[in-house]
Amino acid sequence: MRQRHIIYTLLSLMAISISPACQKVIDVDLNEAAPRIVIEGLITDRRGPYSVNISKSGSYFDQPLLETVSGALAVITDDFGNIDTLRESLPGRYLTVRIRGVIGRTYTLNVVSEEQEYKGSTTMLSRVNIDSLKVVKSEYQAINFNGSSQNEIRYEIHCFFRDPLEKNYYRIKVFKNDSINTESYRLYDDQYQNGQHTQLRVGRVSPGDNIRVELLSLDKSTYIYYRTLADLLYQNPFFGSTPANPNTNLSNGALGYFGACAISGRTIVITESLLNSIK
Repeated sequence: MRQRHIIYTLLSLMAISISPACQKVIDVDLNEAAPRIVIEGLITDRRGPYSVNISKSGSYFDQPLLETVSGALAVITDDFGNIDTLRESLPGRYLTVRIRGVIGRTYTLNVVSEEQEYKGSTTMLSRVNIDSLKVVKSEYQAINFNGSSQNEIRYEIHCFFRDPLEKNYYRIKVFKNDSINTESYRLYDDQYQNGQHTQLRVGRVSPGDNIRVELLSLDKSTYIYYRTLADLLYQNPFFGSTPANPNTNLSNGALGYFGACAISGRTIVITESLLNSIK
């Protein structure tokens, strides 16, 4: 949708710049890709049911809502021999019935839709517990429109945890007053701090905020999916590379991902007295 608006704006500017004495028809040829199946599923170490959403990608000029896929067969198995045939609770939304998210197990999703089969596998890695959340006071110099400057005090939440001595990938989710920006992808890997005590800044806060921070331990394929998705969401369409689809661990040309993660979380309430006590 963002690209569509950009193209509309460019075409409008081009039309304005052409004088009546020198009119020219500009034919823009935009090929529309055939719809592809989109599968998104995540198993956690929390109690289910877990959901798998199945839809179809839209053409370039479609509305932002994706077409849901009903009547698909979705089955999740694990390496302990457990089999779970998901039930469709809403159009395109399939829920597990009996499978459990257990750390260390490998899960495989099989989807059959319109005589095509799609498969993806993932392993749930160990949970990494958040040791603490801390409010940190910072002072910034803000520049006003008239060129003058003034000092500005900000309060930020920092998350502390001990990274295990192994390769780890994380996503941090921050809930402020029970709401979350679902398009915010705070991603981190331990390339430079493997096995060390880790401190991450996770966001600004104000008095009255109720903050919950969750640390998701991801497998590599799920992390790469989120990373490439974040790159696509935040790249500049004028100066960045040509848009592409995020990396996926699904077969047969499907878009999306099937992942597993263990989750730890902590909550902190931001009060005036808490902020006043910070030096």
